[in-house]
Amino acid sequence: MASLVIFIILSTFISLSTAEDRIHGVANEGPIAISPEAYAFFHPNTLQPTANNPSLPLAAATTVQSAPAHRSAAAAAATGGRGIGAGGVAGISVSFLFVCLAGIGVYYVMVKRRVNLQKANPEQKV
Repeated sequence: MASLVIFIILSTFISLSTAEDRIHGVANEGPIAISPEAYAFFHPNTLQPTANNPSLPLAAATTVQSAPAHRSAAAAAATGGRGIGAGGVAGISVSFLFVCLAGIGVYYVMVKRRVNLQKANPEQKV
């Protein structure tokens, strides 16, 4: 039993240490060039060039004017209460750790009592 626990702990540490050297995530992805039609589809409220000024500066082209409909949809999605926060994840992790340690403690007490009973009542062989 102890060797199994040691094996699990060591394999966890090894897998954690090998995952640190790989860079992953959206922040480390290369930029993807998209067409102007795709940009217009995903950013419907960007400023459109006018007939007087066909080319907008970069800062003005990336400015998005938000509408109340977009704000309310984003707020509803953000406060939907469907996700689990960092406190929930920490609570689950700590609870799992507590249950494991309690199980190990119960196992230790059972083995210790069994050994003490065998020492107290030695079997007499005839």
